[in-house]
Amino acid sequence: MSEQWLRTHCARFDHGGCGLKVLVRNGKPVKVLPDTEDPFSRGHCCAKGLASLERIDHPRRLTHPLKRKGRRGEGEWVKISWDEALDTLANRFLELKNRWGPESLAFLQGAPKGVEFFMAMRLANLLGCPHVGSSQHVCHMPREQMAMVTCGFFPVADLDSPTRCVVLWGSNPFRTNEEGVLGIHLRDCLKQNPVLIVIDPVENEPARRAHLHLRIRPGSDGLLALGFLHVILEENLHDDDFVQNWTTGFHELKAALAPYTPETVARGTWVEPRKIVEAARLYATSRPALIQWGNAIEHTVNSAQCCRSLVLLMALTGNLEVPGGNVRASAPRLKRLAEFLRLDHFPDRSRKLLNREHHLIPRLLTTPNWAIFQSIAEQGASTHSSAAIGGMYVQGANPMVSGVQAHLVKKGLMNLEFLAVADQVMTPTAALADLVLPVATNFEFNDMGHYGLPHGYVLARPKLVEPRGECRSDMDILNEWGKRMGFRDHFWNRPDDILEEILAPSGITYQEFAQRGVLRGPGKYFTYREKGFSTPSGKVELASSLLRKWGYASVPFYGNGDDFEVSEAFPLLLTSAKPKHFFHSAYRHLTGLRKRHPHPCVSMHPSKAQELGLQAGEAVRVVSAAGEMVQRLSLTETIDPRVVVADYGWWFPEGLEKDLFHWDRANINCLTSAERPFDPIMGTNQLRAIPCRVEKAGNAPSG
Repeated sequence: MSEQWLRTHCARFDHGGCGLKVLVRNGKPVKVLPDTEDPFSRGHCCAKGLASLERIDHPRRLTHPLKRKGRRGEGEWVKISWDEALDTLANRFLELKNRWGPESLAFLQGAPKGVEFFMAMRLANLLGCPHVGSSQHVCHMPREQMAMVTCGFFPVADLDSPTRCVVLWGSNPFRTNEEGVLGIHLRDCLKQNPVLIVIDPVENEPARRAHLHLRIRPGSDGLLALGFLHVILEENLHDDDFVQNWTTGFHELKAALAPYTPETVARGTWVEPRKIVEAARLYATSRPALIQWGNAIEHTVNSAQCCRSLVLLMALTGNLEVPGGNVRASAPRLKRLAEFLRLDHFPDRSRKLLNREHHLIPRLLTTPNWAIFQSIAEQGASTHSSAAIGGMYVQGANPMVSGVQAHLVKKGLMNLEFLAVADQVMTPTAALADLVLPVATNFEFNDMGHYGLPHGYVLARPKLVEPRGECRSDMDILNEWGKRMGFRDHFWNRPDDILEEILAPSGITYQEFAQRGVLRGPGKYFTYREKGFSTPSGKVELASSLLRKWGYASVPFYGNGDDFEVSEAFPLLLTSAKPKHFFHSAYRHLTGLRKRHPHPCVSMHPSKAQELGLQAGEAVRVVSAAGEMVQRLSLTETIDPRVVVADYGWWFPEGLEKDLFHWDRANINCLTSAERPFDPIMGTNQLRAIPCRVEKAGNAPSG
């Protein structure tokens, strides 16, 4: 009997991060523990990482390529070989490309989980295909793009240096991995006893520990940020030396902030004026101070202005690039992402994006997935033109559940001539495919985490065991597919060669990388003193010259939300939460995780439930202007009586495939809309602060 403990990092449950020690016995993983020696996760991991074993050998796991037999969604499949699967992929895409051009193709990705996202973009660029759909418009990119036009880099919270103030703005690292920030990072930082300010509609664990909790009206973060800025400038709490020497547009910004008094902001945010003033003063005077901003602030039609306002808060208070503030993370030496993506093969790419039709920021690498589905749904099932999208490849995503306006997504998928889906299990999206490909888990192939992300490090995810059945990694699938598309010279002999090429500038091999576990860039502060900021002016642009050039407002404002006011028909505000034991719509088939959170729940204040005649545990129907769903009622005093908080990402793997696993029964995206208004810069839809009503329903949601 052979037995050994191996080290890797958790992945495919989120962006990945926690170090794991895995006992492998006779080629099979039999035990998973947190890696106490991992420098990144410091001996901690969550229940998802510990559930890795169940994921590998789960009976619902896909292990062979499948080709549809019969009509879409009927659940009839035949097993095929990988050669046939890859030839089918190549032939169908080439057929559509030759008939209608590369604009007739589309790739779709959920949250990036490894190198596979960039592999798909590489293939799309080589094809001249502009349609790479993703969730970037509601995940990370509003923060990154607004930071880039303001200060030229993405400001990362420096939780490892001494700080005097921590602001958690729409972020709870104790509950979810915030793109490189783990709960242990926050816990260690708080041991220094900094002032803690929490801005969240829910009184969560950090809020209960906070010096100040601002229980904000969902969706009004941008307005509150403008209120902070108003107080700081009116009371001259800004860092005058930094502002004088390293910013432009101060007077233009100050004039724009005049209307956002604490009293005005209080009416729109439900936060008392005195608390707005107190929080702004604490942040501005407790230097250094940091803001840990979460994905939640990117889920409204004001996402760009909100994110930009938070970058301005960091800059005006002198907390950019200082230890204990928000810093520029220096990346390790790796292959440049632009080179890996082969952007040079598609120089007119930005002009062909659907983003142009919606007047979105020209710097986006991907298209909001709603724009792709809207285009397909509108073209009709039998439309044949160079503007029509006929073929789609989906990986790491389940847009039937996670995509905005779920019924629009289904209509778009049904209108496709050809749909291929790569996943670990049969999902509602995969159930509509013509071709389904079985994907390896992170224990079954060599991979790298956080490549292409601006956090200053990458994580090794070395292979521990052989893939189950005929599963292949996403990298392997795309690499072999790319060769069959006629791009053999632009792909690799084997998937591991991809990782070696990415690592080559660092001077180490993948094996050496796996032994280290983490590869970091050098820690630096105050780099602007030598090089300035990477903006047209070389300074932090409080009034952005780039936004003005592209036709947007140069200074932030609060607007675009008039369509989301409550009414007699929809008197409550709906927001959402990701259950901490799942990742978006994934892993509800895992018994070990599902028993911790067995049902989709919508939370409401007890006083509001009593007023409506509703009781805990019963099924309730949540209705918006766009649609409805049913979840079980949970009561909590941690939210405002005017707010309801629903679970996101629900479908029922235990259901029947012919019913598409009840994809629309408890799906919060049946209540969201891809119609205007959306954020005019980023294309962000209103995913939070949606007017709704809650009423009794017949049956509790279950499979």
